[in-house]
Amino acid sequence: MCDANQMRRLYILTAIAAIASCKNTPTHDSKAAAGQPLVLAQVDDVTITSADLREVLARYASQPFVLARYSSIEKKKELLDSLIRYHVLALEARKRGYEHDPEVVRVTKDKMVKLFTQQEILDKVKASDISDAEVEKFYKDHASDYVRPELVRASQIVVKAQPKATKALAEAKALPKTDMKAFRDLVAKYSEDADSRQRGGDLMQFDQKSTLYPPAVVAATFALKEPGDLSDLVSTPQGFAILKLTERRPALSRSLDESKTEIQRRLLDDLRNKKKKEFVDEARKQVKIEIFEDELGKLDLSASKTTADGGVLGARP
Repeated sequence: MCDANQMRRLYILTAIAAIASCKNTPTHDSKAAAGQPLVLAQVDDVTITSADLREVLARYASQPFVLARYSSIEKKKELLDSLIRYHVLALEARKRGYEHDPEVVRVTKDKMVKLFTQQEILDKVKASDISDAEVEKFYKDHASDYVRPELVRASQIVVKAQPKATKALAEAKALPKTDMKAFRDLVAKYSEDADSRQRGGDLMQFDQKSTLYPPAVVAATFALKEPGDLSDLVSTPQGFAILKLTERRPALSRSLDESKTEIQRRLLDDLRNKKKKEFVDEARKQVKIEIFEDELGKLDLSASKTTADGGVLGARP
């Protein structure tokens, strides 16, 4: 059973979305003008229209069997009555002062900031603000995101003496293919290559033309088919290598035209974030802001979600 605080919170959240609509809502004639929503009910100063019912049902647009249930007058009355109950709760919440509750104020402010940011800053930056020259420059600067050869990644064990290498290979073959932790343990136990050993044997990504590793290592790695596959002993100048494939990335070749829409979207997001920062930076100049660093230094944010002074973490900037 919910305690009193849980019930109070549920009551607040049920009513909050309708509180704003309860204020200064004009009354409509019961006969809708041509092209206007039908007026279905009046709850004090709140008008409920056919558009309100359609908005509720819009969430089920992809579920026609649900929408079909509301073809009867009984179901329409049921849906309308649920909206009436909703607005009655909202009106009662207003009468009892819940619109001034800190939780309601916080949620309302959050909605207001999001709407303001979207309409007054983000929506004013259009895709047309991104030039073709900017798109082309981004494509060239990030060429590896759009055109790259096939890449592989592997981990290795390198042992100088063949008998010891053979023993390490037998133990590696006995491991489950996906158990990388156990393979890294074998790297620590056997590998004599100091550079890769400190990374658990990881060789990072490389292509078939790589000169970072001996040709035999490159060829043997590309011969492995799936992550987890293990090579036989590979002879190298440093000794015998045992290779375990950890990743394979196919070659990628996307032209500028094929990538243009994606790049525009990325640049648009960057531009919107830039405009938002510029807007906030300018707005801060018009507001008196004081930061009390001594008090900030006393604050322990690691102990719990609720601070010692009763505040709750997670406040938005």
